Amino acid sequence: MSIEKKPAKWVQRLLLSPIRTFIEYRSNIIIERNDTVEMEGPYIILGNHVNNWDPLFLNCYVNEPISFIAADPLFRNPFLKHVLHYTGAIPKQKFKNDTSTIRNILKAKKHNRVIGIFPEGNRNWDGETEPLIYATAKLVKLLDIPVVIATIRGGHLSHPRWGDGHRKGTISISFEKMWDIGAFRDESPETVHKKLTEALHHNEMAWQSEQKIPFKGKAPAHYLERLLFICPHCHIPGQLHSHDDLFECRHCGYMVRYTDYGAFEPAGGEIYYSTPYHWNKWQLGFLKTSMMEPEWRTILSRAMQDHVKFYVSNGKVPFELVSTGNLAWDSKKVIFEAENGGHYAFLFDEMEGLNIQFHHKLDFYHGDKLFRIVFYQPRTSAYKWLKVIKTKQALDAEHSGKEVIS
Repeated sequence: MSIEKKPAKWVQRLLLSPIRTFIEYRSNIIIERNDTVEMEGPYIILGNHVNNWDPLFLNCYVNEPISFIAADPLFRNPFLKHVLHYTGAIPKQKFKNDTSTIRNILKAKKHNRVIGIFPEGNRNWDGETEPLIYATAKLVKLLDIPVVIATIRGGHLSHPRWGDGHRKGTISISFEKMWDIGAFRDESPETVHKKLTEALHHNEMAWQSEQKIPFKGKAPAHYLERLLFICPHCHIPGQLHSHDDLFECRHCGYMVRYTDYGAFEPAGGEIYYSTPYHWNKWQLGFLKTSMMEPEWRTILSRAMQDHVKFYVSNGKVPFELVSTGNLAWDSKKVIFEAENGGHYAFLFDEMEGLNIQFHHKLDFYHGDKLFRIVFYQPRTSAYKWLKVIKTKQALDAEHSGKEVIS
């Protein structure tokens, strides 16, 4: 199959029925609204991105097979490549201009496909919708087809990106047809972007503060250090450690308990931030202001050292392992010292398309090559590296007056 020829209805039911049974067994699925029931392609579904299962959450409750925009690295896996091509998925280089993607999307429209996009470009880490990729607004205006907004609530708490394992609770999904053909013809891309941003915004912890739904799983705090890497008590990075439902700073002893409701409780001390969402917002702001201070930057450099696996891909071929080795940061560049003797250095302003696959694979383009750093040790944080590099890129851009493409 392909973009031009979508899977037959019986094939779609055969493939999705067991998946739907499985996700409804694992979670209490509520469909609040589904405007797609009577709709036929072409139309576009835009969804917030919170969970690895998001494409299946949407596909299981939409009658037409969805042609999703998928990250280009997924197509470099031989098995996934065949599956994605069969379903009509369209490859896209994350955070880079890609004219072939536009051509394939227009082809999907021509063949009356339902086009699925997660405009954040990545699953969010703390439950709040990330800034949308601006090009989505231009694409929606260009396509001029009906737009459905899919909102997934509870998906983040059922399996936060930093976490390990499923937590059983309620997932609520809504499919709302927000705009019809012609709705954006006279609108500027800036206006379209603003309207899409407002329509897709979801804050999981604000929703949870009203719903108060438990999400039960084993060791709920496990691997929270993949997201939170600066202690709010002593301000030291890289010393936080999770165990069962506890989260502790090994430098100063600050400790909290993470509950089934996705919030923190005291564990012998005060609570600085009530949820990982609020803690993360603080740490990102603190990172930006403190990175300008030479003393704290020296402290940060000690935390920015990890043993990793380093891969490279030329063209569209699968990734090849270069070597294992040590990754370090010196405020201007990322340095990889390979165990096979190689030495690699990447200046921040030459790293493009930075993004994380799953929770532990940091991808970026340098020249015409795609590199991948795999944080294979489970307690290391690819998110820490992403945010430190992007914060430094933004600060350098502010200083030079340049614009950073995120």
